[in-house]
Amino acid sequence: MKKLKNFLVLFGMKLRKIPNPIINAQKFRFRGYKIGSGTYIYSTCSIDKTKYAKITIGKNCVLTGCTLLAHDASLFAHDKPTFFSPITIGDNCFIGWQSIILPGVTVGDNSIVGAGSVVTRDVPANSVVAGNPARVIKSVDELLEKRSKLS
Repeated sequence: MKKLKNFLVLFGMKLRKIPNPIINAQKFRFRGYKIGSGTYIYSTCSIDKTKYAKITIGKNCVLTGCTLLAHDASLFAHDKPTFFSPITIGDNCFIGWQSIILPGVTVGDNSIVGAGSVVTRDVPANSVVAGNPARVIKSVDELLEKRSKLS
C-alpha cells in the first residue's frame, strides 16, 4: 500500500480520505439544519447553504450525490427578490445520485427518489419517483415485491 501511495504522490495525485456520511450529517446539524438520527449524507451532496434555507431531513435517510435547492434566484436579473421555500424529507427516505429537489418540495416517509430525478412537486409517502420532472412510477411495496422475485 505504501508503494502505491508513493507512486500516486509522484504523479501529482493526492490521496484524500472521503468523509464518513454520518460525520457529514453531523456537520449539517452544526450549521443549523434539522437532520434526524441515523441519516447518511454523502460528501457528494450539495445542500443549499443560503441564510434562509429551511431544510429538514428525517431519521434513517440516505442522500447520495444529490442537490437540495431551497431557493430560486432566477428572477434576480428582473429586479425580483429571491424566492425561498422549505424542503422537507420524511423518515426512511432514499435520494438517488444526481437528483435535484427544488424549493417547496416535501418527500413523504419511506419514499425513494430515483437517480437523476428532478423533483418539482411533493412526493407521496411510500412511493418511488423518477424522471424529469419526477413522477410516481410505483409504490415501495411493489418495488420490494418485484425485487424479491428477482432474488
